[in-house]
Amino acid sequence: MELTIAEYHDALRAGRTTCARTVSDYLARIALYNPTLRALITITPHALDDAQRKDRDGLPHPLPPLHGVPVILKDTYATACMPTTSGVRALRALTTKIDAPVVQRLLAAGAILLAKANLHEFSLEGVTLSSLGGQTLNPYDLSRTPGGSSGGTAAALAANFALVGCGGDTVNSMRSPASACSVVGLRPSKGRVEGTGIMPVSWTQDVAGPMARTVRDVRVLFDVMKNPEEGLSSIPEPVSIPVHIPLPLPLKPPVADTNTNPVYKIGILTDYFPNETTPDGPIVLQTITQALHLVTSKTSNRIQFVPLPHQPTWDVARLRAEADTQAFEFRTAMDEFLNSSIVEYTPHRSLKDVTSSGEFCEEAVTPAFWETQQGQSQQDQKEKCENDKQKDEFTPTSPQYHTRLSIIASLKESVSSCFDALDLSAIVYPHQRQLVARVGETVQPGRNGILAALVGWPAVCIPGVPIGLELMGRFGQDEWILELGEVFEGIVNGRKAPLLEGVGGLCRE
Repeated sequence: MELTIAEYHDALRAGRTTCARTVSDYLARIALYNPTLRALITITPHALDDAQRKDRDGLPHPLPPLHGVPVILKDTYATACMPTTSGVRALRALTTKIDAPVVQRLLAAGAILLAKANLHEFSLEGVTLSSLGGQTLNPYDLSRTPGGSSGGTAAALAANFALVGCGGDTVNSMRSPASACSVVGLRPSKGRVEGTGIMPVSWTQDVAGPMARTVRDVRVLFDVMKNPEEGLSSIPEPVSIPVHIPLPLPLKPPVADTNTNPVYKIGILTDYFPNETTPDGPIVLQTITQALHLVTSKTSNRIQFVPLPHQPTWDVARLRAEADTQAFEFRTAMDEFLNSSIVEYTPHRSLKDVTSSGEFCEEAVTPAFWETQQGQSQQDQKEKCENDKQKDEFTPTSPQYHTRLSIIASLKESVSSCFDALDLSAIVYPHQRQLVARVGETVQPGRNGILAALVGWPAVCIPGVPIGLELMGRFGQDEWILELGEVFEGIVNGRKAPLLEGVGGLCRE
């Protein structure tokens, strides 16, 4: 329970466990609780064989960063040994010739692919309901969803089904379930993790990233997942931050600073806080306020919180309505994947064919699913009659799409200017303004993740009870935001394991 990578590797070196025993224990736990939680879609058929092979080969020296580490993948990552489905029944037989490049990196670092996780249908919403995997339940409260779309990965990690996992994030999709399931999710800077071979939604907003129960394990997983040549500016030398509690890391400033004792300014994005009169508003405000007070009291004033002025152009509802690119890119991106050379077999070669099959969860798909199919393919356009006046609204060639890209460009300038003007190291806010949706609801309201998704900057969500605290840093400074997240994590101590009693009897610890 609550095993970390470092603890696991220490146990392997000391002979207290083996890869096979660890995998067997996780498989037993999955067999016991997954029928209730429905967090996983497919168990890797040769996971135990892989673990036994590693034991026979002995411990290499030095030990690879993920040696023998059981990993759960969101079922959008191409894997040659298992289908890749995006949770869609119509795609249950889709197979690929090779693993996605990022999966190859995991395996090269010693990982064992343990299972593929349920997700929200096509990764399009936040309650993790799919036609193939059903409704995933929250390990802390079976009456609630786990967030999403990477909710299966988060629920599995929260329930200790594996050591670490990988998810995807288009708007909120890793940080939402991290918030709801008391785990850590990192949305990396756009481009830092290779997305080839992962079922897409939007090439403008999609990223793949790490999830785990601790920031330290997320850091280890991210170091493996990230591209070896990022082309980003170098990160300054470490500068320690004095705190009242011991912390096993140096905290790096996000910009070069000759001051040996810098003060790190963290902007409080009060626009993203709920009103006390809104549903769950008081408990969210209490959670975040207490967390920030704790950090202030235990960092010797080395972290200074600065309330941000009102930012009308950052409004979440406005950004969803005017800047989100999903409806304009989804059909084209999905069709390209279905027809890519990586796919060995698929029963459907287009989103239109998937829709025609009827083998998808209609209650789970969002308006973007229908809107994206209003755009006509080039072949369809050739076949249109001259008197057909249908507007080609939801395609990458439409004027509305380019307007959205312009809004995103302006948003990036606005965020960058705010950071520069206030000399900010990061900004902080609750990931959700209200608690996670109950089972039966198909939409998760109140999520704040779209800002990072549109500007492409790194954001990490760390556990709080019962919602997560999100920190967003400057582009390319993912390592910095993770170190800051680890400081916050060590102070807030929000991670609480769910208590599982019997087969399906769950309650909050």
